[in-house]
Amino acid sequence: MATTSIEADLESDASTILVVAALKRELACLARKPHPRLALIETGEGQQNASRALRSWLEKRSARAVINIGLAGALSPLLRVGDLVIAREARAHGASFDASCSPLFQIAERMDGARSGLSITVDEIICEAKLKRRLAEHLAADEIGWVDMESAAIASTCRELNVPFLILRAISDTLDEDLPVDFNRCRNSDGRISGRKVILSAIRRPRAFKGLIGLQRRSEICSQRLADFVRELLPRVL
Repeated sequence: MATTSIEADLESDASTILVVAALKRELACLARKPHPRLALIETGEGQQNASRALRSWLEKRSARAVINIGLAGALSPLLRVGDLVIAREARAHGASFDASCSPLFQIAERMDGARSGLSITVDEIICEAKLKRRLAEHLAADEIGWVDMESAAIASTCRELNVPFLILRAISDTLDEDLPVDFNRCRNSDGRISGRKVILSAIRRPRAFKGLIGLQRRSEICSQRLADFVRELLPRVL
């Protein structure tokens, strides 16, 4: 079968597909069944951690492509928990990065199971529905959008280093939902969330424990759906 220009671009490098996520739990389902052509790295939350970890890895090794996976908050009322989305564009601080020109995006867009749209990258965890609704005002009518903390940094780094990439997210909380605790108050100086601080925060608000348990279950569902999509994508790019 003839190779299209998209697949030909990816075949120019026969090295590893690098899967990048901020948190270990986002990689958990992929890690349970390792693939010989996949490398997984956990970067920590936020743009600086994501860019630093990705750049450090790529300076020492080559990657055929980068797939950035993780959880995200919905900015569109159509998005439900567990929905998969791929970024056509990533925005942060007035900068915009076109992800649709990446061959990996073009392959993923032809697959079933994920919608494409706009990723808005911020520096803090959006814990309140009212803040998500404020960000949603930047979307065009009927545009699919979500918020996370790493997409723009990954897109920027991959564009700079000329590595094909895909931004893939699973929705963990809907537009009108608050998170159970203010996770921003639970972050360490390096930007990572401290489990101890989360527990202490929940102790002050006992009803938060139910929300945290629910969020953990959602994370497991999202991790599995992300892993399933990546595994389905692999034969199309390897």
